[in-house]
Amino acid sequence: MRVDKEYINKLQKESQEIRDTLVEITSKNGGHLAPNLGVVELTQSIVEVFDLPKDKLLFDVGHQSYVYKLLTGRKDKFKTLRTKGGIGPFSDPKESNFDFFIAGHAGSALSAGAGIAKANPEDKVIVVIGDASIANGHSLEALNNIGENLKNLIVILNDNEMSIGKNVGSLSKFFGKLMISNAYMNIRKDVRSVISKGKVGNQVKSVLERIEHSVKQFFLPSSISEVLGYQFLGVIDGHNLEELIKTLTVAKEMEGPVFIHVKTEKGKGYQLAEENKEKFHGISPFNPETGEVESGGRTYSNIFGSKLVELAESDKSIYAISAAMVKGTGLGDFQNRFEDRCIDVGIAEGHGVTFSAGLAISNKKPYVAIYSTFFQRALDQLIHDVGLQNLPVRFIVDRAGIVGEDGKTHQGIHDINMFLSMPNYRVLAPTTGTELEEMLEFSKDFKDGPLAIRFPRGKAFELEGTLKNKFELGIWKEVRKGKKNLYLVTGAMLKEIVDIEAELLRKGLDGTIVNCSSIRPLDENFILNEFSKYENIFTFEDGYERGGFGNEVVRFLNEKKMKININIIALDSVAIPHGSRNVLLEDYGLRGKKLIERIEGSINGEK
Repeated sequence: MRVDKEYINKLQKESQEIRDTLVEITSKNGGHLAPNLGVVELTQSIVEVFDLPKDKLLFDVGHQSYVYKLLTGRKDKFKTLRTKGGIGPFSDPKESNFDFFIAGHAGSALSAGAGIAKANPEDKVIVVIGDASIANGHSLEALNNIGENLKNLIVILNDNEMSIGKNVGSLSKFFGKLMISNAYMNIRKDVRSVISKGKVGNQVKSVLERIEHSVKQFFLPSSISEVLGYQFLGVIDGHNLEELIKTLTVAKEMEGPVFIHVKTEKGKGYQLAEENKEKFHGISPFNPETGEVESGGRTYSNIFGSKLVELAESDKSIYAISAAMVKGTGLGDFQNRFEDRCIDVGIAEGHGVTFSAGLAISNKKPYVAIYSTFFQRALDQLIHDVGLQNLPVRFIVDRAGIVGEDGKTHQGIHDINMFLSMPNYRVLAPTTGTELEEMLEFSKDFKDGPLAIRFPRGKAFELEGTLKNKFELGIWKEVRKGKKNLYLVTGAMLKEIVDIEAELLRKGLDGTIVNCSSIRPLDENFILNEFSKYENIFTFEDGYERGGFGNEVVRFLNEKKMKININIIALDSVAIPHGSRNVLLEDYGLRGKKLIERIEGSINGEK
């Protein structure tokens, strides 16, 4: 490919236009700004060099795919990013044929890319993966398995931190350029040809191979990739278009697998993001001039973090564990105050869960704070290492229920049925911020097994006058007294029922509202003594119906041979797309008018 000054200038102008668009749209819609600012030139170069979509490009996680969306026919719709029916937050084949494989969770791209490369040997398959994701166990398994077998696979390490290659320096950069020069590639090809044809003795062959290996080990952070069977190129400046295009052009002609190490700067080109990379990694709508985000009040995550600090001040056995989400889960202050007791395991949820089991079996009090959607990644460890041993690990299930704009890969709608399917777990869902604090206070000295405490994203709900009685495990509390109808409400659904309470009353649908924040154990005495007093009984939850809270109530009734009909208000087992949380809640019948219609329809015998 001919790379002249005019061509590069044109691409550089496009780079600035892309960055301006990224800032403009994410300031209105929110999103992953800093990661995308860092991969502008890299993405441009990939699009220029490869024959997409015949060649396949996969982004691990997919949060850094905004630039790719802009360059592959989605520019006109980009203003709809993360809104209902608009451009999605991650890679999705249903959105474009340029997105070959769905993304959202870390570690899948290498495995998927390997499978795609195996099935499509005539096409190039390019995988872009970050320096955090590549340390994930899933990624390492794939790297190990791929080996020398796939000649059409190109792995690009997007290194935007100092965790990889921080001591490389200028000599490594020089040698990286040397490795992709025509002279070097020709010499390398000739030497390997001579060796392969047996034109030198074994002793000379061994010396040549050792020299090549030693020199590259001295200059480059390539030893791991080459031991695993990859040809290594790098380290490449991820913002130098000319260098990127030349490197990718060489990689395209090589028989792989090829591993390219690219250094980028997260937040590149937008000063506020360069200065505060973590804040702008994933951000709500903000003022593009100041970077300020409108305060939404005290969140459940904030409450958890503050309360845990309070508890840890007087109890040195309390530990906090996070999987690359310390600040996101409200643990920033805890980390500052108790650095030795705050363990960030990185994108390694399975390890984090078993690590916490080790703490618990050693009489420590671990609190494992992970987003609901990412707990799915540790299913085996939750069952085998914690559940079977009945260890008192406290699992803080953040972002439970419908989370909104991050879409179907991030909705927290699997956790209730997941934890209910495991042995020995107690499952709690606070209905207010105050109740979350009470649960955390209770959890501190709970020793009878694992606890899962789930709460939604965003501002904490508080009931006027608060709940009359403090949280007790296995005890449900009446919030409002009524007659014919019984509304059993768990977690975030209390707010939704309270919000429509006046309309229910107007329609003659009012009833007793009960706070069922203890999902397991159920309040068996309440069920046995109170259910028979009501004509219509409803359960409400913001997760899947199958295996959820309502099903747990039905199971208990069946065990006791009580013939009482239960109307379960929950989600069907469908993928929930992206959009604002409130809009999605109403669309799926868990909020406002649609929720009233579901209640009314159930009472009238409608499906």
